[in-house]
Amino acid sequence: METFIVYIDDKQYALQQVIPMLPADGQTQQAANWILVGCPPRLNRHTGRWLTHTAQKKWRQEWADQATSELVQKLENGGNVVSVRVAHGALTELSKQIRGEVGVARIIDARRPKLSVNLDPVTPDQPQEKSSWAVPGSVLALGAAILMVSE
Repeated sequence: METFIVYIDDKQYALQQVIPMLPADGQTQQAANWILVGCPPRLNRHTGRWLTHTAQKKWRQEWADQATSELVQKLENGGNVVSVRVAHGALTELSKQIRGEVGVARIIDARRPKLSVNLDPVTPDQPQEKSSWAVPGSVLALGAAILMVSE
C-alpha cells in the first residue's frame, strides 16, 4: 500500500492539488494510506497570552479537522485509509518522524504559496524560493497618491 503525506494550510488549495492525483471514476485504484497534516496559522502573541496550552491545542486540532474534512471524505469514498495530524514544530522533523513510523512515503506540499512569505520546507532537500514580491507600504501609498492626483 502506497503512503502519501500531505501538508495542508488551506482547504480549497489542497483540494485543487490532491483531487487531480486521484483516479477518475470508473478506473480501478489500489487503496493508499493518506496522512493529512494540518498546518494551522500561528496565533498572535496577544491571543496566545490569554489561552491555555490545552485551549491552543484544541483550537489547532479543530482547525485541522475543519480544513481536512472535505478531503478526508473524498479520499475515504475512494477506499483509502486516511488519518489526520496537526503540525507542530519543524515540518522537516515531522516528516522524518512520520516516515519512521510508516516507512517509505511520498510527501506532497499542498500549502498555499503566500506573497512575500517563505514557507518552511517539509523535507531537508526541498528547494526554497526566495520571494521577492515584498512591496514597502510607503511605495504603495506613494503610488495611490499619484493615482489620485492624476485623476
